[in-house]
Amino acid sequence: MAPQHSRLEESKQSSRIFDLKYQLKEYASHHNNSVNIGIHLTCIPLILWSFLVFASKTGPLFHVSASSKVLARLFQIFPPNGSILFMASYCLYYIKLDKVAGLLTMPLFMGLAKTATEFNNTRADATKVAALIQIVAWSAQFIGHGVYEKRAPKLLDNLLQAVVLAPYFVAYEVLFTLGYRPKLKAELSKLVEADIREWKAKKALEAQKRS
Repeated sequence: MAPQHSRLEESKQSSRIFDLKYQLKEYASHHNNSVNIGIHLTCIPLILWSFLVFASKTGPLFHVSASSKVLARLFQIFPPNGSILFMASYCLYYIKLDKVAGLLTMPLFMGLAKTATEFNNTRADATKVAALIQIVAWSAQFIGHGVYEKRAPKLLDNLLQAVVLAPYFVAYEVLFTLGYRPKLKAELSKLVEADIREWKAKKALEAQKRS
């Protein structure tokens, strides 16, 4: 039964890959404590940026014809390395989830890839700095979950979903604070509260069975 249930759950998640409310609920339900949210709002951009430093080390992955002046200029500003292409793919997914929010945040996310590339190209210690940021930021997030949230990180349930949605979670926390889509925010809050109640009830039942 367990493997079958797991397959059904995976199928359910796959069918909702472009369901904005579901995706935000899945991530937000694991990040509801104010201290843990603050930690993640700080650390997720740092983790993403430092990862993009590593990704930029691929260098340009392809070249365009010199006759294509528009593309040549574009790739001069945003060289098609692993960092730029990785972030561009994220932005396309975010735009599919919510066109307005996706377009609003695209300059920010592409800017992270651009600065990460420049940092890697101009700093001899770029790898060491990026690695240190990863270690400190990930450690802080696990502390946030263990000490304050008291719920496992989303990545332990669904690594891909957690990694992809984390930056958008940060973006939406800021956008909601600025008054973006208040109806969605209210609906999401109710879904998160219901998910947390269900999780707590499940934990209580498991504890009762063990005792």
